[in-house]
Amino acid sequence: MITEFRIEDAQKLADMFNASDEGWPTGITGGMPITAEIVVEYKKKEDTISSLVVWDGDKIVGVLELTEFWRDTDVLYVGFLNVIPSHHGKGYGRDLLKACVEKCAELKCKRVDLHTWSGNMKAVPVYKKTGFFWVPKTLVHMKNFLPLILNMDAAKPYFENHDWYKTSKREIKVEEDDFEGTFPYYWEENGDTLSVTIDAESGGVTHFENTTFFISQKVKDAFVGRPVQVTWKIKSKTDTPLHVNLISRGEKGISIDTRESLVLKAKEETEITAEAFIDIDAEIRKKEEPPLLLATDVVINGKSLSLVSGLRAKHPIEVSTHPEYLFVPEGEQEILVVLKNNQKEKAEGTITCQNTKESHNFSIDPEYTEAVPFTLQPEDGQLQFLIKGTSVIHTIPVQTRKGANVMQKGKEVILENAHVRVVISLRGGETSIINKKTRRPFARQMSEELGPPFWPSELFKNMYTVSTESYRGKAVAEFTVQSKKFKARLTRRIEMDSSPIITINHTMIPEKDISLHFTGEGSLDGGVLTIPLQEGIISEPTMEDEFPLEDGDLPKDPSHYKEQWVCHQRDGTAFGVVWEKCTEIEPKFFSLINITMDVHNLKPIYLYAGSGTWKDVRALWSRIHRKEVSDVEEKPKRIWEVKPSIILCTQDKINQEVTLESYRGRPFKGVINNIPFEVKRGNPFTFEVLYANLDLGVNTRDLPLETALFEKKVPVSIVRVGTSGKVTTKEEDIIEIDNGLYSIKVAPRFCGSVIFFGRETNHLLTSYPEPTQLAWFRPWYGGIHPVVYQEERNFPGRMHKETFTHTMVSFENHGILWKGVKVTSKMKEIKGIQSETVYATTAFSNVMVIEHALKNVTSAPFDLSTGMSLYLQPEGSVKDATLYYHQEGLQERRRTQYGGWAHCHDWAAVKGGTTWLTLVTDSLQVADLGKEGAHLFTVNKTKLPPRSTVTSVSFFAAADSLEQSQKYKVLRGLKWT
Repeated sequence: MITEFRIEDAQKLADMFNASDEGWPTGITGGMPITAEIVVEYKKKEDTISSLVVWDGDKIVGVLELTEFWRDTDVLYVGFLNVIPSHHGKGYGRDLLKACVEKCAELKCKRVDLHTWSGNMKAVPVYKKTGFFWVPKTLVHMKNFLPLILNMDAAKPYFENHDWYKTSKREIKVEEDDFEGTFPYYWEENGDTLSVTIDAESGGVTHFENTTFFISQKVKDAFVGRPVQVTWKIKSKTDTPLHVNLISRGEKGISIDTRESLVLKAKEETEITAEAFIDIDAEIRKKEEPPLLLATDVVINGKSLSLVSGLRAKHPIEVSTHPEYLFVPEGEQEILVVLKNNQKEKAEGTITCQNTKESHNFSIDPEYTEAVPFTLQPEDGQLQFLIKGTSVIHTIPVQTRKGANVMQKGKEVILENAHVRVVISLRGGETSIINKKTRRPFARQMSEELGPPFWPSELFKNMYTVSTESYRGKAVAEFTVQSKKFKARLTRRIEMDSSPIITINHTMIPEKDISLHFTGEGSLDGGVLTIPLQEGIISEPTMEDEFPLEDGDLPKDPSHYKEQWVCHQRDGTAFGVVWEKCTEIEPKFFSLINITMDVHNLKPIYLYAGSGTWKDVRALWSRIHRKEVSDVEEKPKRIWEVKPSIILCTQDKINQEVTLESYRGRPFKGVINNIPFEVKRGNPFTFEVLYANLDLGVNTRDLPLETALFEKKVPVSIVRVGTSGKVTTKEEDIIEIDNGLYSIKVAPRFCGSVIFFGRETNHLLTSYPEPTQLAWFRPWYGGIHPVVYQEERNFPGRMHKETFTHTMVSFENHGILWKGVKVTSKMKEIKGIQSETVYATTAFSNVMVIEHALKNVTSAPFDLSTGMSLYLQPEGSVKDATLYYHQEGLQERRRTQYGGWAHCHDWAAVKGGTTWLTLVTDSLQVADLGKEGAHLFTVNKTKLPPRSTVTSVSFFAAADSLEQSQKYKVLRGLKWT
């Protein structure tokens, strides 16, 4: 039984989807179950003409979705057809297609289309048996003209007596249907026959034959400025006369006026020829546009029919250039003028540039393409070329390169700068953004949809108007289109300059209570998608049909995004979308641009297209929203993670609660640490793990994880920072903190500095008790102390002019008791700023935590340079101090008389003897002071908003090997609260 879908059957339709994965080469759900809610939402967004479902008992086993075709008028489209695999081969799909064809005929459309894939060996024969033809040179577009044929007056006598499906005669092959530009249909039963041939270009009938008569129309190749021969053949197939009236007409650009009235005797055959003239300025249409039509209205024995041929009018010799769009640098240069011979005979002649009078002879074989070079010194305007012996001036727009250019060429508008080319078709407003470096599209088929329902959009078939302008290195194109459905005018304004940023603004007059959906295709395979969710910045490799999926795999609600941007990057280029306000955002594997906005609150959309990474897109977002991005680099995480991945402890054995979390809507399931799990966004999985035999330092353990797709070991770092015991403190002029392994001494009045770290030997280089000079620095205090200064290039500042106080501190962090001292300075040099530095450790620890905070107690913002200075003498000497840091790989610097400075990201170490003094922080610099040793600094520029506090945390550790020292880098990812 076949019925129209009812919304109350949404769950049954969802069940059908979820049972259909095996019927598609790579599945249909992508592993994300379809719910009734997803079905209902989908139905709201799509303007479905008919949704046919086929039943087996009370179970939906198949569905066919019928909508308008988005490109051609009076054409419907099978957007989706599926039968669950358990019911394949039982006629359910065939019956849905038959019902679809009859529905289309009932709706008086002229054609119904669908798309499939070339390897669909089960379905293609069924499609062909129900009237579909595989359009040559497509993968795989199929067209069915039965709705037109079933409604023909001349064909009705046959179909009133015969079943269109059962009596169809056709050789079925799973291949392209190449019948020299036609699609032939044939029916036969009990001696009654019907033959109808469709012209592939026009989609109209060019041949009709039944048991009574035969008639056909044939038109040769059409060239502008030339006549074209039209031939009609008519034959009587009975013993009675055949009365024929024939009137031909042409679309604008085709001149023909053939009128014939004749009577054919029994079994008589005749042929009529005439000429149609193709105007010199007839429109040259692209293959995706409808052709020019030449139609003949025929009445035979009172039965009417129309014969229609589609003419692709061409120039005998087509003139273009390479490159296709002439945005050229100033000065003399050579361009190639490309000549294509569209004729079936050799072409010879001369082409002249009317601007310069330069001429070249050419000789081109039939249907071949050649090119001739022209030397030009172009100016903004048009190049004009004339082929000798013709009257057609071939004009090609040209512009000298500016920051950004805009030109109109036929029905296309092109905006271009050094990074991208934006091509907009005036038909439907479809837009492509091309990466000029890789020549791959960042996006294509970008367009507007109004609704809901949004799809298919009426705007796809409409012609946009455009106005363009260039000023001060900017290029602007403003497109306008009328919506008949909503009785409103929609405008899209595209603006770009020399940067990779494209700004798109929409307005609608009058405003309506609807939404605008701005979308576009663009494969995200082979790159990385970065999205700022509330849970953090996520970066995940993308894969077609895998990630991200549709229907809520990623959040649609904008409130789930911490920042208003998304980015896809590949091969050193980034394509990002930044928005101000929207009602829905849904990145998909085939569409990064997928934004819905309320028409009453339309805001600009900003695209970043060019060299760069997600950080450049985020910087654009920061400028637009006027929100500062932290100077501390945020490391993105994967779409799923095991938490915590870094654990601090003081025991040799711990029981740790571990959480596996996914940020996708699609379920992520498998086995971790021999425990089955299934997680998805909002539903984490928690389990307990025993970590044993933990040594002082960084211990790495692997959690085995296996899914149906992969097997891997998830590393977890357990940093044992001490043992059980006590930290003793002594509070005098010098504060002493002793954790049993190391002693830390702080002299608050001596620039708030740590003057001792060690046991018997001091690992810090200090001038205590009096400041002296070191290399360029005077006064120099040494040890570890804070640095704050305001003026550019004023390192190390004037903290020696400040007064410090102290308080003893004791706090718990990551379940560990830390004890130490906080030194504070209410700065006199920068009034309104307070510097607070905590030095803390835990029992029997080789680690000291340095927490440096700046407080702004004023209502004014500050731009400051702030951080810590660490002057080191591992094992009491700078003589053999060796510096290690990362800069394009691990770098090593031993002591020489020469020195230097370098920025080195987040880790560095200074070695002396068997001790590796290690610093892990957000960002640091290393200083090789030659014979004066190697030292470390964490000074960075900091923006301090009004009445705010900015805190940075560094970890200072004494390691016993380079390997162990580098392992401490994991502390960079530790959240210290």
